[in-house]
Amino acid sequence: PTREQHWRDNELAERIRTEPADSAQFEIEPDLLDPREAVAALEDSLPLDWEVVNSSGHCSAFFAQMPSRSNEHFLTIREYGAIGNGTSFAMGVAAARPDSRVVLFDGDGSALMHIQELETMHRHKMKILIVVMNDGAYGSEIHKLRSEGLSESGAVFGFSDLAGIARGFGLHGQTITDVSQLPAALEELEQVEGPALWDLRVSDKVVSRITRQAHPPRS
Repeated sequence: PTREQHWRDNELAERIRTEPADSAQFEIEPDLLDPREAVAALEDSLPLDWEVVNSSGHCSAFFAQMPSRSNEHFLTIREYGAIGNGTSFAMGVAAARPDSRVVLFDGDGSALMHIQELETMHRHKMKILIVVMNDGAYGSEIHKLRSEGLSESGAVFGFSDLAGIARGFGLHGQTITDVSQLPAALEELEQVEGPALWDLRVSDKVVSRITRQAHPPRS
């Protein structure tokens, strides 16, 4: 078959729908999440009619694995090839669709670049839920550095208390360390009029499939 036929045939569509996106095994530290399991739980929990903005960075490869979401409600940011753009895109979607709940999927390094905009979201009561995949580092950088056998110290900054920072700006903020917390967190969110932030603490040991392919460890 031609390349066009291969990418559009029913067999491939069924494989994408039913097969795990990544089944590689990693050792996860206590009290931290496997980002793949976190995304699967979010996929099962969040309403399908919410607007989704998937930011850039290493975390975006995990958040992209949400096959139940329709293209009409899922915005992927790839124009700049850089982190830090998710906040402004999510605010734009919220301004354009004020009656809809907007979910921004972002990384901690990316979210911190425009953290002051939480005040803007709060002031305008924007219905934005920021779900941060917090690995305490610049994820793309640490995995590239590790693959080259180089020091990762310049890319690691530790787990910021993003939920606490959000509360300081007047938002509802919650730290998530177990996917079993999501149903209750979603119930609490229903009582929130404006923006909120979920700080998902994830392991930096899990390397996305696309990153493993692009940056295999040097032998």
